[in-house]
Amino acid sequence: MEIKKWDGVADADDILKALLYFVRDEDLKRCIGTSYGDYGKYLCKHYRYRGAGNGGIYTIQGDTKYVDVTIHKKKIRYSLTWNKAAKLIHKHLHERNE
Repeated sequence: MEIKKWDGVADADDILKALLYFVRDEDLKRCIGTSYGDYGKYLCKHYRYRGAGNGGIYTIQGDTKYVDVTIHKKKIRYSLTWNKAAKLIHKHLHERNE
């Protein structure tokens, strides 16, 4: 399986879906009132050393600096910082609320 650092663009929709599956709803709500940098720190604190999967479509695993998102159908694993993950979620939730 290929492992790539996420460039902020490739497969963003799939990565977002995986992250939204991974992060609890009450933690998504916290995003609205914070900067993405602070939200990234929050996600790292609460989700490092955790993992999740949804039926072989995505697998997510966090550590102290990165969250890895595996997209099984494409046989690729993206490694992204918690801040990039937070920025993607932040953008999605703010666009949805506008």
